[in-house]
Amino acid sequence: MEGKNLDENGDIVAPPPPAPQKKKKNRRPKSKRGRTKPTGFEEYYVDVPITVEEHELELSLYHVSRPIIHRMEDALLRFQKNRRIQTERLEVFQKYLVYGGIDVGPKMFVGTDDRDLKEMDNDQILQARGRTTINQDYSHLEIDFNDVVKGYLTSYFPFFFNPENEDMVKLATVTIRNFLSYLLYHDVCPEHTENIDEARKSCDIATEELWKNQQLMANGPGDFNTASSTLFGGCEYDLYVENNQWKNPKDNKIQMTKDIARKVVKFGVAVAGSDELTSLFHQMDERDNLKATKLEDIDGFEVTSVYLLDEEHRKFYWDCAPDLHPVGVLCGRAYCDPGRPEYDLSPEERAEWAKGDRPLQKLTFFLEESLIQHCYPGMKIITPVWEMGCGFHYFEDTTKAYSSIYTVLSNDLMIGWKKPRDLTVGSEDEDEENEAE
Repeated sequence: MEGKNLDENGDIVAPPPPAPQKKKKNRRPKSKRGRTKPTGFEEYYVDVPITVEEHELELSLYHVSRPIIHRMEDALLRFQKNRRIQTERLEVFQKYLVYGGIDVGPKMFVGTDDRDLKEMDNDQILQARGRTTINQDYSHLEIDFNDVVKGYLTSYFPFFFNPENEDMVKLATVTIRNFLSYLLYHDVCPEHTENIDEARKSCDIATEELWKNQQLMANGPGDFNTASSTLFGGCEYDLYVENNQWKNPKDNKIQMTKDIARKVVKFGVAVAGSDELTSLFHQMDERDNLKATKLEDIDGFEVTSVYLLDEEHRKFYWDCAPDLHPVGVLCGRAYCDPGRPEYDLSPEERAEWAKGDRPLQKLTFFLEESLIQHCYPGMKIITPVWEMGCGFHYFEDTTKAYSSIYTVLSNDLMIGWKKPRDLTVGSEDEDEENEAE
């Protein structure tokens, strides 16, 4: 029994099971820890140099003798293959493609399994897995990369996706610009080089302006406009209840009192207004003759220039009315949204407007500097506009704000459209089947 474990009664005791060994973790080298694979959309990312074989392949793929539809299909396949397009970015990019007339989705009558893929070369696999096609029926349509970019970024993307931060805006503009740069780098459409470069510049403009639009819509119309609406007419005037008894149940916002509204308007006109405007305002105020009229036949206004207060006038605000926000001057002109139905005009007026002789009324607004910093020449603000008898204007809810490159296309009306089925062919086939029976 030598070498055996015995208990108190002399019986053999089984040895304890061996302790489980800990599995060694496959640790990544320190040099690679914390690194993430580039997506291809980084600010300074550029495509890597291509091999001679790839260059020769692209010369044949993108030769101008091939229809541009086929060149674009091949470029889209290779662009998406060489980029890590994550979910949010992919959704924005695919909507852009659909807006431009490209079908996105599984190809009909194309199915592949592992056995099929093993028998294919790289190009065949790429074609089989591709999800973008261009309808041959569109081959006769005009191609304009810049118009599609402007239409998508300024009239579709902001209101379909409603970006909540600047990063979401850049997600769209950077993605599209990256794709356009790919087309230029690989010389996919040499006959449209200038137009593609213009489209890239439109992406840069949209990057700067779209987020300003979102901030103005979220924070407008400002104290001065709210005070004017409370005193002279508008949505705040209709909702006003004396002694500040009204409260908005949605956001618990307390209504501005008329005393505060008068202070806001008088300080704004006195500090930021011209001498003539200030004098006329006080004269009409003393006679209790200040009235406002809502401007008809316009959708809003286009910003033409912006003026901030100088240090002397800003100091006057701080010394005499520290509880108020300093206002600057916003100049604009009447604007009608081409994306809305036209106004009912007489034949003579319509002929004048068609010539470009449409009268564009000049407008002058006072706006808090915290909001005016988001405004820029060319910005279009869709809002009701009121005109005071003394010469200045005010606006109300900022329902929409458009970029300086705002473009209206019919492309969004075609999203989801399907060619109607030819019912006559179906009925003939049914008649033949019935006769055979």
